[in-house]
Amino acid sequence: MHLPLVTSSPAPLASPDYGEPGVPVRVMLLGVRVTAYAVISIAEHQRREAAGMGAVINPALLDQLMNLPVGMPVTDPVVWAEMADQPRGVLERDEDGARITRRLGPPLTITDVVVDATAGKELRAVQDASLFAGFTRRWIAATSSRTPDAAMLEAKLCGVGIVDQRHGLLLPAEKPDDLTRDGWSWLLEEKTYRRWLTRRAGAGEQESSARATDGASDAGAG
Repeated sequence: MHLPLVTSSPAPLASPDYGEPGVPVRVMLLGVRVTAYAVISIAEHQRREAAGMGAVINPALLDQLMNLPVGMPVTDPVVWAEMADQPRGVLERDEDGARITRRLGPPLTITDVVVDATAGKELRAVQDASLFAGFTRRWIAATSSRTPDAAMLEAKLCGVGIVDQRHGLLLPAEKPDDLTRDGWSWLLEEKTYRRWLTRRAGAGEQESSARATDGASDAGAG
């Protein structure tokens, strides 16, 4: 059985603005090492690439931006002054000293987080996964198909799903009824995006290196 969180995904996947569902990203969030399944916003990613921007890891800035609509000019002289040091990729400031337009949007959606659970640590893994309640769907990946009763009960109470080491479904995860949308949830997405960018850059370097090696081999053979 395939891991259910790849094939069972929330509504944002229906939008043509998003790429392939469930890209797994190993990342540290809320002090916990998780596998976050992310749906990349293609439009926002391309916009940031064009602007020479990566992830924005500034909780205070993200909180402030949450109060502004995306792509709509707003008259606010105070915010206009406070945002003087921000690049145009984040927001644009009109020369009138009052109007600003937010450009930055979330770079991805986290559909699921999975916490690895070693034998005997299943209950702790459930508790760690519960930190993400309200943000996304939560799972633990157990190393054994025989999860302790205490961990199974806690998982049921907390809405945390359980899969075994072969990705067999032991307990389905509950989808949060009300997802939290604030600067903190945005920060989790930015940290996941930063990790995704790092991994993507590393893969590109490996591919370039392989191509260079192939080229050298071809030249030597000639």
